[in-house]
Amino acid sequence: MKPNNISETINTISSDRLNSYRNYFNLTSDEECLGLYLWNDALSASFFKLISIFEVALRNTIHRELSHQFNAHRQQGHAFDNDWYEYLITQNQLKPKTVNLIRNVTHLPSRGRRRSQPVPKNPVPTPGKVIAAQSFGFWGFLINDTSLNGSIDWQSALFNGLKGHFALHSTYWSQNALDDFLMRLSQVNELRNRIAHHEPIWKFTQIRHHRTNQEIYPAASTPEESIQRMKTLNDRLCRILGWVSEDRKNDYLDSHYKAHFDWLTSLEALSVYKSLTYSNILTPSQAKRRFNGIVKSSKVHEIVGKRGIVTILPGIV
Repeated sequence: MKPNNISETINTISSDRLNSYRNYFNLTSDEECLGLYLWNDALSASFFKLISIFEVALRNTIHRELSHQFNAHRQQGHAFDNDWYEYLITQNQLKPKTVNLIRNVTHLPSRGRRRSQPVPKNPVPTPGKVIAAQSFGFWGFLINDTSLNGSIDWQSALFNGLKGHFALHSTYWSQNALDDFLMRLSQVNELRNRIAHHEPIWKFTQIRHHRTNQEIYPAASTPEESIQRMKTLNDRLCRILGWVSEDRKNDYLDSHYKAHFDWLTSLEALSVYKSLTYSNILTPSQAKRRFNGIVKSSKVHEIVGKRGIVTILPGIV
């Protein structure tokens, strides 16, 4: 989104936020800072699409496997879509935080002194609605809650659910493997939260293994290193998406979302956004005459007509 009033846009964002761009990317003006702020915004949107694909695929996979595992205890649903979480709650296998996340969907909050406990909703929400309402972080809480007490057979659930994983037998999913999987989910969730809070996603601090403290990635200190780290992070996200669904991974890799991400993580895109010339506004007739050039261009074009605006992104046409 190209601003109409650059000065006012800078004021609403604040100079303090833009200064981090100035220092890291060695910028000389507020306009350049604003350009890279908008570049970060575009990158965030691009990353969020991949996260969304992974989040939906992961939650539905785990839900299907746990429904199958606890099918004998279901009160609602069928073999691959039921309320397995209710059985775990009645058996006191989940921690209060995880229970509350579920009860926020299945129950109404208590009101007044006489109603000390939440009241079940009527009709009872379907398992599909309960699962769809959970945040991405819910799954990490669930695995943490149950991996040590043995209430969920995660070896079977992950071996059967993650069909694209390289594990040849369910015994692969030992506690060490679960810890590694949790660390990957935590990294995805951290990125998701940073995007939601409009933080600079090009800032990469040092990453160490949570148990061994061994360095996995050093902190990025140059724009080139940040771009490479973003490409690596995208690759890692694609890899774990492939564990859940090879088809969904290939859908993403063949999509315009991936093509646009590849362009955004180039020095060329960095230069285009830095100069605030990333958007060229054309009329429909101008776009028709220049179509071949637009297709080959590395810039964003906006076609403005009576019926609205069409945006053409590099790598998509």
